[in-house]
Amino acid sequence: MAERKAGITVALDGTGGDTDRLGGIVRAAEFALTLYPAMRLIVFGSRELERSLKKARTGSRCQFRLAPECIPQDEAPLKVLEGYRDSAMRKAVEAVRDGEAQAVISAGGTGPLVALSRHILGTLGRMRPALCARIPAGEGRFSLMLDLGANARSSAADLLSFAKLGTAAARVMLKNAAPAVSVLNLGSELCKGNRTVLEARDLIASCRGLHCGGFVEANQLFTGDTDIIVTDGFTGNVALKAAEGVARIIAHGPGMKRFFARLAFPQWLAPWQYNGSLLLGVKGTVVKSHASARQEALAVAIVEAARAVEAGLTEKMAADPLLLQPSQA
Repeated sequence: MAERKAGITVALDGTGGDTDRLGGIVRAAEFALTLYPAMRLIVFGSRELERSLKKARTGSRCQFRLAPECIPQDEAPLKVLEGYRDSAMRKAVEAVRDGEAQAVISAGGTGPLVALSRHILGTLGRMRPALCARIPAGEGRFSLMLDLGANARSSAADLLSFAKLGTAAARVMLKNAAPAVSVLNLGSELCKGNRTVLEARDLIASCRGLHCGGFVEANQLFTGDTDIIVTDGFTGNVALKAAEGVARIIAHGPGMKRFFARLAFPQWLAPWQYNGSLLLGVKGTVVKSHASARQEALAVAIVEAARAVEAGLTEKMAADPLLLQPSQA
């Protein structure tokens, strides 16, 4: 399939996040539209957000749709699916299903977003969807890491599924035809780890089309030792947030300590540049932004969604022979 060059529309959930986000959403929309001239936005939210957008410099490239209902971050998936018909998150996902938009982005709850995306858009084959982030691995280099929170518990077969999704995504996002896949573990030795990670490593090693890189430890997340890091959503989310927390301490340290720390801290590791995790395994481009993301980071996530659409990520992954294999090859 040819890569999409123009006419990209992104649906934005304007109600999600940890804090009052109206001003941040508006400024993020302005910034993203400046960064990506070929993109249009459909913003779903409250009347207050509509009034703020009317004062912004977004022009005709930004439409507003009234959807004032906000889904609580911790709402049960069944209640999400049965209710919240006027929620911004649901309306934004439905815009992708109906062809009005090619991607959706939300800073709302991970559970609700995953539940709605799976239910409304459907999944690719029998793949278990997983949140995948492009993480820095050196100056101008990147790795993919998944799952980052879509699944709190995962079996070895699930980790194999994540390895397939990550490989298919890396072929598009990293332009790497044969990426190495490694399992996050507490040691690199083949005998270390619990039963799940040991079995997952064996499944990945024996799967036709995957290139097993063995195990990696948490201190190797940003070293580029592997192309794809797979783990369960609980561990992945904790590991990445711990790394982001360290970066935040360095960036906001006191006085001279902050000055010298910033001199030693490479700019390519700044977390805000990598906001936005793709929900791989669903039939549409879905991006989860950090709930606490500031306007610059939210704009980055919006642009990430547009770039995934331009690259034809979902369509190319759906056609990848690796994802057409039986669940355990």
